[in-house]
Amino acid sequence: MSTKSTHPQATKKRISTKKKRRNYSKEKRVKFLKKQCIKTKQTIKIRDIFFLLILSFCFIFLFQHKTHRVSGSSMQPILENSDRIIVKKGQLPERYDVITFDPEIPDESSYVKRVIGIPGDQIWAESNAIYLRPQKAGKWLLNTANQISAEELPDSTLKVIVSKEVFQTLRDMHRIPEGNYVVLGDNRSASKDSRTMGLIKEKQIEGIVTYRYFPLTKIGRVK
Repeated sequence: MSTKSTHPQATKKRISTKKKRRNYSKEKRVKFLKKQCIKTKQTIKIRDIFFLLILSFCFIFLFQHKTHRVSGSSMQPILENSDRIIVKKGQLPERYDVITFDPEIPDESSYVKRVIGIPGDQIWAESNAIYLRPQKAGKWLLNTANQISAEELPDSTLKVIVSKEVFQTLRDMHRIPEGNYVVLGDNRSASKDSRTMGLIKEKQIEGIVTYRYFPLTKIGRVK
């Protein structure tokens, strides 16, 4: 048969040891909780910074860009009806850029077309057509009457049939004026463009079409 010691001093030692263990365990819990609080604060800070960065990016993107839904077939095959596009605002186009611009008639929808002629390009009008040639393509040889026939125009010249009203407006020009552009739809047979609207002014231009984001099968840059 075994017996347990009931000596008072031994009992005190056991109680003291238990208290130390409890205190030590409590200190560990406190330290652990402090570490967890620090980690949580750091996580929240990182999350807040990340959230602010996303908000800033969205704000900048929305401020500098705009979305449009294409209506019609004037830019086929590059853009189809109901395509969704992103336009970079406030940027002047270069030759062959696809742009959106506002008509001069109020309440009309925006247009999407391709830039064919830019400021400084050579322009010539004869009969019911205008002839365009890049500024850097060289000089036209004008006769003594300061005129040139269509047959004498260089091979690099683009011929565009225009309306009578547009012809009358452009007939005395030899260069596209500053702040003006000639735009055409890629699908000429279904496009309303500079052939009937004349030159597009810089102030009408909203921006350059940079990206198509719908349909998903055609996501990518627009060129």
